[in-house]
This record gives sequence, structure tokens and C-alpha cells, in this order.
Amino acid sequence: MYVYDTENEISNRLHSFCNDGESSLSAEIVGVILNVLESCNKLVKLFRNARDLCSSHHMQSFCASLFGTQYERSYEKSSSGCIGAIVTDADHMSGKFDIIIRERDGTPKRISKLHPLYMALQYPLLIPFGDAGWSPDLSLRTRDGSRRKMTINKYYSYILHDHHNLYTLLLRGGRLFQQYIVDAYVCIEECRLDYVRKNQNVFRSEFLQGIHDAIERGDTEGHDVGKRTFLPSSFVGGPRYMYKHYQYALAICRVHGNPQYFITFTCNVKWPEIQRYLSRYPILKAQDRPDIIARVFQLKVKSLIKFLRSSRMFGDVVADLYTIEFQKRGLPHCHLLLWVATADRIREAYQIDDFISAEIPNPLTQSQLFAVVTDLMIHGPCGIVNPNSPSMESGSCSKKFPKDYHEHTTFDDKGNARYRRRSVGFSVNKSGVELDNRYVVPYNPVLCTQFTAHINVEYCGWSLLIKYLFKYISKGADRIHYKITRAPTETQSAQQCDSNQQNEIQNFLDGRFICPHEAA
Repeated sequence: MYVYDTENEISNRLHSFCNDGESSLSAEIVGVILNVLESCNKLVKLFRNARDLCSSHHMQSFCASLFGTQYERSYEKSSSGCIGAIVTDADHMSGKFDIIIRERDGTPKRISKLHPLYMALQYPLLIPFGDAGWSPDLSLRTRDGSRRKMTINKYYSYILHDHHNLYTLLLRGGRLFQQYIVDAYVCIEECRLDYVRKNQNVFRSEFLQGIHDAIERGDTEGHDVGKRTFLPSSFVGGPRYMYKHYQYALAICRVHGNPQYFITFTCNVKWPEIQRYLSRYPILKAQDRPDIIARVFQLKVKSLIKFLRSSRMFGDVVADLYTIEFQKRGLPHCHLLLWVATADRIREAYQIDDFISAEIPNPLTQSQLFAVVTDLMIHGPCGIVNPNSPSMESGSCSKKFPKDYHEHTTFDDKGNARYRRRSVGFSVNKSGVELDNRYVVPYNPVLCTQFTAHINVEYCGWSLLIKYLFKYISKGADRIHYKITRAPTETQSAQQCDSNQQNEIQNFLDGRFICPHEAA
């Protein structure tokens, strides 16, 4: 934490945004913001009083009582009067929260994410008056006049909606609003995980009735059983939750056989529902309102499932299974497996042409479909003409584009479909490169026209990779976890590995990434 002296405070803040010696921000506007917050935000007033305490001796005493003497600390005082405290031990901060206040008696206190003032302290520009947020004391009045407990999830659901004739600064926060949504969801998830931690006896008795879990983790001694921290299958998104649905998928497969179609449905921010809403806020872009994108996409997914069942375009749908995948960059998309009745299954390769196309349509007779396919269903350009394409890995396209020409749809020796891609036909110019049928992502003409989105349709009825498909839609979120430390001894390494394997909650949190769309 840095506290600047009042004389040079604005110039110090602007220094962080300097480009070639000049700041991109207006000193006048920054000064107005500081004055306004100090006059109207009660929390800012309290923190501004901290400058009276910021002598070097006071700051060192404060940090020593906060972090303890076993942690390496660094104190610096610049010529401008800026004093900082730096903690260099990352393990000490893991699982903790980054807002710390000083009590009247001089002792520090760390603020929990469940504290009513946490959001007001974290986002003073979005909550300029320092209003309190959710607390366990809040109640919800029902229609019959009675009151019941208001959950943290219901509270943030209310906050993230527009209200009639009420200006909401929060929803106009741009990228800061994205961070706010993620923080809000983390608060909700932390609350749920706290419940799991405090009720381990309940979950342990549920999962240790048999010997499966004990054998799975290699327990061969009786005293090992019962010491594990469980993350139950009821926790949405957890490993056991995903594995449970993987087993459900296999159960469906045992009853109805292999799925026939694998569909990937990606959100399109150009949908009229999203554009119509954003037209009310000209200063905002689609990525600034992940709540609207997530809400509209959820409605579209439900509409897609309903359309597949009612239209019977692939035949009678007997079962479906889908998951929503969120990425660090990019829009949410739905992975869908579809089972159809036996009478409607594909028997010969040429029958696939009635449902799946991998060619650019005729712009004269199918103008609407041509516009959708050329805008949303063309891969690339990639390869030699565009080596910087996101799909390029080690000098080649990870999606295996461009594909080979095929005069007719066939099955290869592994049962995979090779769609018809004739060498004659129409092309489209992308980034100065002419792309033909070799770059078309397989699609269904009716679905693309109906939903105006990237909808990749693949036939998988004869595929031998059914287990891969099930694993793919139930794998959960991608994670990256790394740590830089001194080389441990073999004993320390084994103990640390064993400790991590015993704590499923910590394994779930390690490397966890939450994007704004998933949070919304």
C-alpha cells in the first residue's frame, strides 16, 4: 500500500500513466475525482486520515504487526514522501484478501470478501458513496409479507440488473465492471467452499462408504482413510461434478448407442438482442457488458435445444447433452451431443450431405446463408499466407486447415466423415486472400440461417472416439499452475504432493481462471 503526500499526490498518480514523458490523463480530472471522493465517500475520508500516521516508524510498526517478523519486508521512503510496504512471501498471501484496515488501537485487520464494505473498499470509483453491500443480516421480503434470508447470489443478481428510472454507475464501468463481476462471483464461490470446508464430516461419510475412493488415491492403511478434504459432486464445476456428468453421458450411450452429431454453438455479439440493448449505451462495447452476453446466450442455447427437438431436422431427438465452455479470450460456446432415433440414423455416407455441408453456398440463390457462412463459418486465413494466425502451432494449423478436396462424402478407416469439398465453386476474400471450400467449417444450413452464429456440426455416429467426445465436454475449465521456488528435497516434495492430493478444494482453486462471462 502506498500513501502519497498531499502536495505531490496528483503528479505521483499521473506518473504511472506517462508515455514519452507525458501523461495520457488529465491532471484536472484526477484532481476533481480525488476531491469528490474525499467529500462524499465516508471510506475514503477514513483512509485519507491514514496520511497522518505515515511516518516511517509508524509504517514499520504497522507492517510488523501485520505480517510478522518471519516475513521479509522492505520499507522505502522516496523524496516525495511516499512510503510503501512490500511482502515478498507469496505463500503467506495465498487464500487471503488484499484489503487491510487499521483499528483504533493500532492493530491491523484483514477484510474478508464477505464483509459488507469489501466491494466499496475495492471499487471506490464504481461505488462512490461507499455504500455497504451484502451481509448475512439482509433479508428478502416475499409476496406474502414474510421475510427469509437473502443469499449472496440473489443480492448480486439484483445488483447486476438495470432498474427502471434508476441510473446505475456500476453497469457503465467498462473493463472495471468486468473485474467487479469476477470479484462478485469469487465471493459467492468462496461462500460455498466455506460451507464445504465446515461440513466435511457430512461429505466424508457420503464418499467413504465404499473402498473406491480409498483405492483410487492409493490408501492401503486404515489410518489414512477419512483424512481427505472433499469437494462433493454437488459443487458445480468441480472435478467430481464433471465426472458425474461424464458417467451420465456413458449411461445415455449404453441406452441409446453412440451419439450421431457433435455441435459447437458459439455466441455472436452481433445478435440483434445484444445490439439493441447496447444501442442505449453508445460509449460501451459488447465486452463491457458480459452479463448481457451471458444472459442472451443462455436464452439462445435453450432456444437451440427446443428447435432441434421440435423441428426434427436431424430426426427424432431421443437424448441430448451439452456443456457451456468459457475461455480466457473469446466468447462462450456450447458443446452439444445429439442422439436421434434409430430410424433417423445415417446408414450411408452420402446421407450426411442432407444435414451437413462444407461448401460455400450460392450467393445468388442463397444470399442469406452465403452472408452467414462467409462471415462466421470460414476458417483463416492461416498457414503460409498468415503465419500469425491464432490457430498456428509449430508452423502448421492446429485445426488441420486447409482440408483436402473431396468430390463425395466418405468414411475413412476410423469411421470419421470426410465431407464433400469440391474443387469448383465459390470463394470469399478474407484479409486479401481468396478462400475456397477447403476453409469452410462444417455446418448445417438451417441452423446457421436460423441462429446467425458460428455453429459447427460434425457427424460422429461411426466414430471410434466416443470416449474422447465425452471427456471433451466434461473436462471442466483449462488451468495453468506454476510455482517458482527453491529445489525441495525428495522428502519435502513427496510431502507436498501428498498434501495437495488430499485437499480437493485446494486442487480445484490452484490455477483457477474465471472470465467475466463465466462469472456473469
